Amino acid sequence: MKILSIDVGIKNLAFCLLSNTDNIEKYVINEWNVINLAEKTENKCAILEKGAACNKPIKYTKDGKCYCSKHAKKCEFIMPSTDFKPASLNKQKILGLMDLAAKYKITIEQNSKKADIINRLTEFAFNNCFQEIEKQNTSKVDLVTIGRNIQHRFDELLGKHLETINTVIIENQIGPIANKMKTLQGMISQYFIMRNNNINIEFVNAGNKLKDFIGAECKTDYKQRKQLGIQTCAELVSGDFKYQEWNSFFSSHQKKDDLADSFLQGLWFTKHRL
Repeated sequence: MKILSIDVGIKNLAFCLLSNTDNIEKYVINEWNVINLAEKTENKCAILEKGAACNKPIKYTKDGKCYCSKHAKKCEFIMPSTDFKPASLNKQKILGLMDLAAKYKITIEQNSKKADIINRLTEFAFNNCFQEIEKQNTSKVDLVTIGRNIQHRFDELLGKHLETINTVIIENQIGPIANKMKTLQGMISQYFIMRNNNINIEFVNAGNKLKDFIGAECKTDYKQRKQLGIQTCAELVSGDFKYQEWNSFFSSHQKKDDLADSFLQGLWFTKHRL
């Protein structure tokens, strides 16, 4: 039995694939990840860690490669600075520009005009500084880009499992403010219907995932539930031998809350709906 649990998101869609053989209580994790459906291409950090791709979010780019914050600091390039922004350079007087050149050991010819100094500093920044990757506004991402990314990323990460997944559970999107997320829920469903028409697809309430870990009388807000999810998941992957191989992955991931949501939602389903 294979259960795929999906926590819906455009920039941070989390999924957890659970499977068992003969014992319903011995579900293990086969695949677990967070993907970005907003990017036209899914770039990754160019640096390998112990022979494997770095899974930290990318922050900077240089010469066609992308880097996370950790690995960018270890490269020879300079971190982005407001010193080199056009608005900042244009406000400076020649003396200030010369001080900036001295700070970065940039050679400036004597008696250079302000425009020439700015051009020299701009050229230096282009050749030696990282460029910060702009954050994407998910509200402006078109549905065609999202749909193509669903196909590309799910084919890439789940392709070998598509014929053997029994059930896909998707966090149900409710309320008028969730119109785009409701559309995304439908697009995800359609992907699996087209890939394997025998897959059972169910929509589940987001509140179910923590029911087995906190009492029904316990009132929590959104932030508290997120923190409880992370804490509960961390305890499970570090303390239960079935999940311990994923402990390092979870503890080092930037989006623990989304990973936890997909995992705990899957566990709840295996206990209460099978």
